[in-house]
Amino acid sequence: MSYLRTIRTIGHTSAFARHPHRTVVGRSTITPGHLQVVSQRHFSYEATVAGFWQTLSQSAPVAYVQQGMINLHDLTGLPWWATVILTTVGLRTLVTLPLAVYQNKILARLEQISLEMPELIKELKAETAYAMKKFNWTEKEARIMYNHSLKKQWNNLIVRENCHPAKTMVLLWGQIPLWIVQSVAIRNLVSMLPDPTAIEAQIAYTELTLGGFGWIPNLTELDHSLIFPVALGVINLSIIEIQAASRTKLPSKLQTIFTNLFRGLSILMVPIAASVPSCLCLYWVTSSAYGLGQNLLLLSPRVRRTVGIPAVPSELTHPYQHIRSTFAAKLGALSGRLGSNNQHPPPSTKA
Repeated sequence: MSYLRTIRTIGHTSAFARHPHRTVVGRSTITPGHLQVVSQRHFSYEATVAGFWQTLSQSAPVAYVQQGMINLHDLTGLPWWATVILTTVGLRTLVTLPLAVYQNKILARLEQISLEMPELIKELKAETAYAMKKFNWTEKEARIMYNHSLKKQWNNLIVRENCHPAKTMVLLWGQIPLWIVQSVAIRNLVSMLPDPTAIEAQIAYTELTLGGFGWIPNLTELDHSLIFPVALGVINLSIIEIQAASRTKLPSKLQTIFTNLFRGLSILMVPIAASVPSCLCLYWVTSSAYGLGQNLLLLSPRVRRTVGIPAVPSELTHPYQHIRSTFAAKLGALSGRLGSNNQHPPPSTKA
């Protein structure tokens, strides 16, 4: 659509150049110079959007993933729906699973060094009180030195364990680019990009129209049954609720805000998934389902010890039982509220 808008804008610009006369719009008189400036600005915006999309669709990572999917399909002879699923599982196993394990190791190390802080704080307070008497510090000076020493001790622990808090975002740094790249690669296959005249692109598109299954025989069309879009929303909400239920401490205000934000985004993804080709929706559902399984797997203490994640006090001994009981309590409370709302008090009668 951006290409069509760009062409339309170029046509308008050419028309203004061929007819250099004044144009009256309502009560305002617009000179050809004004029209040219407006059209050039509009063209610049559309060209920027079109150029960004073209650059992304023709980027090297997208090309590698796109060609890799085609090669996997040709090598295995699998239908395209199975190729999409297999590629998704393979890439997430190679990229996001190791990052998720590493992120959990960083979180565990941060929790471990936080357990050392109370003793350090006690020593720093004693040293600060001694220094106030020896050097005649004011309370303000003592507070400044105490905070400086406390920060230094915390940084020393972070360096010792190599667990900078910024590393807790490493999973997002890998997962989001991977999601974007594979989404654009699948979109390229449906749109026969970057070269619609290439025979390989036309063959891949034709195979996609025949490579579906069940209720989506044509992977280039929408999922009119809405099974995949709804499943995507349910899976994403399940991931969020499992992460919230697995916390052993009360969430902070910021955590509550982000949890509600991600709940809203999960619901928003349902109509978006309903408006894209079913092969792209299939990828999103497969990726989210893998993420759900990955989160559940890394809750197990046995799995965590196997991959080298150290034990911490916040770790659940029986995580699946805890999540089950938490969900049961929430459902019970929800059904209780619904039941109380359905019960209306009997009308009062006056003698």
